[in-house]
Amino acid sequence: MQAYNAPQNGAAVVEPQDSTALSTDQQVALEQARGLPLPVWKRTRLDGLEVDTLYPTFGAVEIDAPVTPGLYVADLQTALREKPELVAKYRGEAVVDDKNKFVAYNAALARDGVVVYVPRNVEVTEPIRVTYRVPQAGAAIFPRTLVIAEANSHVTVIEEFTSGLLNNQALVIPVSEIWANDGAHVRFMSLQTLDPHVSLLGAQTAIVDRDASIFWMSGAVGADVQHMDMAVRLAGNGSALDWLGFTFATGKQNLLWAPTVNHVGLSTTAQITWKTAVADTGYAIFDGMIKIDHSAQGTNSDLRDHVLHLSPAARSDSIPGLEIDANEVKAGHGSTSGQVDEEQLFYLQARGLNRREALRMIVLGFFASVIERVPLEDVRDRVLELIDGKL
Repeated sequence: MQAYNAPQNGAAVVEPQDSTALSTDQQVALEQARGLPLPVWKRTRLDGLEVDTLYPTFGAVEIDAPVTPGLYVADLQTALREKPELVAKYRGEAVVDDKNKFVAYNAALARDGVVVYVPRNVEVTEPIRVTYRVPQAGAAIFPRTLVIAEANSHVTVIEEFTSGLLNNQALVIPVSEIWANDGAHVRFMSLQTLDPHVSLLGAQTAIVDRDASIFWMSGAVGADVQHMDMAVRLAGNGSALDWLGFTFATGKQNLLWAPTVNHVGLSTTAQITWKTAVADTGYAIFDGMIKIDHSAQGTNSDLRDHVLHLSPAARSDSIPGLEIDANEVKAGHGSTSGQVDEEQLFYLQARGLNRREALRMIVLGFFASVIERVPLEDVRDRVLELIDGKL
């Protein structure tokens, strides 16, 4: 494990102390990242973020994997030594290294990560759990998750970005790439529970081949600022996606999801359902898009976003979209947004609950349709705990 020590006061430092630890390719990639401008994101607060000066810290990944014949799970550095051809074949293919300045930094500095490889016809019955933990204020971590499920395999990966209590700025720049080859079934769950001093700016992409499917759950309750570009490419005929998301923004949080579904193969299906609550002066954004290629005849796709406002000062933007270039499709999108119903609160209070308890019941009921569809009981309990903790 290679580590860099952050300064005691959490202030930013310009250079890694050990630049020789980077390969020539990484040094070139780092210079390219530094030369790229910050992306222009209208709804993501980037003021005050000095990405070129935060301190890279390594050794932030924890992996818990079951023992399954044929399954390969290793941290990124081990996988680069043991299976360099596998990593080279898939890394940077789903999320291109120059997608934006932040992804370019990940390409240059990613050392913490996990590589999951499931051979053909192997079913992994227990979940693989990956935790990326910010160790201290002033740090920047660059997680890289790579999941490859070969034909007719089954796997579940649970990824969480978290931290302890911090007293100054920190940064997480993650990239996740998921490959579901023909007939594979992948369940990928990604949770974000970071301290309010942390910014998370990353990208995640899944490629789904013929008759393969992915269940994806995305959840965010932490961080000061989040901008996550996400995409699923339904490349193969008969491929399918079930995507659930939840967000709870409080305080001054600025949390953005930008999921895109690209239908390419014939007879592909997708259901995207997001639930969001905003309170205090929190700001949540759902910038979702369904794209249906001219080759994607027989598509069935639907995108829904629902927002609950718990404060008149809170804000949400819901931007669902459709781009259709095929004529034999079934597609829809929509969003709803509203305040807590005072009549519901009165009804519950009339039956003995105080206002706080009544509000809690309404909020948990709002998220219930997402929570109840999470396939693992311990993850359902964890999601419920995270949402309840925001109240």
